[in-house]
Amino acid sequence: MEWIISSIVVGIVLFIVLGLRMGVKNEEISWKFSPRQFFSILGFLLIIPGLFTKVPANSVGIKYSPFSGTSEVTLSEGFHGKNLFDKVYKISTEVQTMNVPNLTTQTRDAQYVTSIIDVKYRVSSQNAYLVFTQFRTLDKMSGTLIAPTVQRVLELITTNYNVMEVLGEKRSEIYKELEVNLTKEFLKYGVEFYSISITDMDAGEQIEQAITDEAVAKKQVETAEQELLKAEMEAKKQSVTAKAEQDAAKIQSETKIIQAEAEKKANELLQQSLTEDILIQQWIEKWNGKTPEYYGGNGADLIFNTGSLQ
Repeated sequence: MEWIISSIVVGIVLFIVLGLRMGVKNEEISWKFSPRQFFSILGFLLIIPGLFTKVPANSVGIKYSPFSGTSEVTLSEGFHGKNLFDKVYKISTEVQTMNVPNLTTQTRDAQYVTSIIDVKYRVSSQNAYLVFTQFRTLDKMSGTLIAPTVQRVLELITTNYNVMEVLGEKRSEIYKELEVNLTKEFLKYGVEFYSISITDMDAGEQIEQAITDEAVAKKQVETAEQELLKAEMEAKKQSVTAKAEQDAAKIQSETKIIQAEAEKKANELLQQSLTEDILIQQWIEKWNGKTPEYYGGNGADLIFNTGSLQ
């Protein structure tokens, strides 16, 4: 609209100026129609920029017409043609970060927790018209939508946990529930959830001290359990070592018994194999052919001087 008004004003001014006439001695100024006044239509060339618009990078354009209202079709980056009466509003689609302090919520056991949260989000490129129609600007959206929504969703979540769980062991579950619920809530208004970070949670000095005491007690129990486990492992190790030594001694004893029995059996076999004929044969093999110097005993049991076999 401003381009139309500007072009009309410039055209009228040019038309008047081009119709002015000066006297011979420049003493009188008169005005009358002149062919050169046709150049005043050049003023309407100012309308041309109003026929185009440029959407900057990382932004979308929302076209508003005084006749048809806000268009649901967003304009992407670059140049676009438009009606002279249309106005294009630019909205950034870059990731925005908002710090939401002093969020006080209640837990399942009726304790109050104060949180500080950083939430990241961005306007949806496809549904940016929803942001425009409801909030017009990102600043207004942040105060009207982001902070209250985070407060409401966090309070719905913390009421399902006791204060110890909220401040400690259930923190990861709370993060997941926040991400899921904020994603759903933001999409209703044309906003995409990006990420969230809980920078601080405080439940008062008494609760903090109770958590510290519980952590110390838990650590002591864990230490005692570790020492007990270590002692049990050492006892098992000693038991295994003693059993191994006992088994080794048993095996050694059994080995000696087996060896003794084998030696005894070998001697018995050797004794059985040394018959009288074998002994006589061995004596004959060792005899040197000389007559024994002396002998005694009967004919069945001769004792010779060993010198006869040398």
